[in-house]
Amino acid sequence: MADEQENASVDLPADAGAEELDLEAMGLEDVELTEEEQVAIAAAGARPARKAAVAEVDGKGRATPKRRRSTTTEEHRRTTPVEFVREAVAELKKVVWPTLNQLQQYFIVVLVFVLIMIGIVSVLDLAFGTALLQIFG
Repeated sequence: MADEQENASVDLPADAGAEELDLEAMGLEDVELTEEEQVAIAAAGARPARKAAVAEVDGKGRATPKRRRSTTTEEHRRTTPVEFVREAVAELKKVVWPTLNQLQQYFIVVLVFVLIMIGIVSVLDLAFGTALLQIFG
């Protein structure tokens, strides 16, 4: 079994690019290559080359000490009602409010959607109610 694996690895071509294949040196300069072989040679040339082993960068040579929590931690204080109202008003000033025309369009869209949903739920309720009366009635 080991001989088969050794022979199999010997039979595999190296990852040589198309420019590295010297057909004249192999005595194959006048041989017509099939389309599959041409594609294989082109694919072999397009393979990325392996990067050389990167030497390990010497670090500090010691472990980084753990960070200690600051002894002057700021305690979380509660927000007063006046601060809450000020912050709420400040946030509401940032809101882009819809125009009257946009508001009317949104109202109509929501109204139509709700009416459609009411119709669907009503039809389903009627159908299931009728079916249950037929089965158990």
